[in-house]
Amino acid sequence: MDKIKKILFDKGASLVGFADLRDLPEKVRFNLNYGISIGIRLNPKIIEGIQEGPNKQYQEEYLRVNQLLDQIAFTTKEFLKNKSYQAIALAATVKVISNYNLSTLLPHKTVATKAGLGWIGKCALLITKEFGSAIRLTTVLTNMVLNEDKPVEYSFCGKCQSCQKVCPANAIVGKNWKKGIKRDQIYDAFSCQKAIKEMVEKIRIKELICGRCIIACPWTKKYIAKSKKISY
Repeated sequence: MDKIKKILFDKGASLVGFADLRDLPEKVRFNLNYGISIGIRLNPKIIEGIQEGPNKQYQEEYLRVNQLLDQIAFTTKEFLKNKSYQAIALAATVKVISNYNLSTLLPHKTVATKAGLGWIGKCALLITKEFGSAIRLTTVLTNMVLNEDKPVEYSFCGKCQSCQKVCPANAIVGKNWKKGIKRDQIYDAFSCQKAIKEMVEKIRIKELICGRCIIACPWTKKYIAKSKKISY
């Protein structure tokens, strides 16, 4: 396990965790019992620049990190296959999602909570203590038996409503997440998508990104403040 983590951190991962997925339906995990959750932090200087919404610099960072995640996931998959294990690398951004609920069969953040990386915020993004929600994720599924990390099963957001206040779509209900809760109980994905499409069309960027809730999060602000004390 330590060797896998070392490979991932050497390749650029910011967070790595191992998850036991056996309580999920077999079809969503491709009949593989374990997941490796990989996170890469977003550049704090760029995140600080999206107070008023997305911009081209944020889009470039989003694409850069996604590309790196895909490369790392592929490397991990090949490492496991060379050890005679089954492995599937999921794309950082899944282009094909359900029109019914705008979700994938196995969200990366679900695996991340099971791997102990963080919790689901009121904004429906993964929140980590290290980087707030300024992080992108990917997942590698495998049949290799992993010593799973302690899962996170409830929110650390408390009474904070910062993301709800800045959401241009009013998509955030303001309710704390806990294991088993349905996404639409805390967040309206359709309202969010509609507002984002209008936003990005005005500034002529292609990716459906916003970021207002990311920069509003106190945990993200802590990450930015800490980064300033060190360096960008």
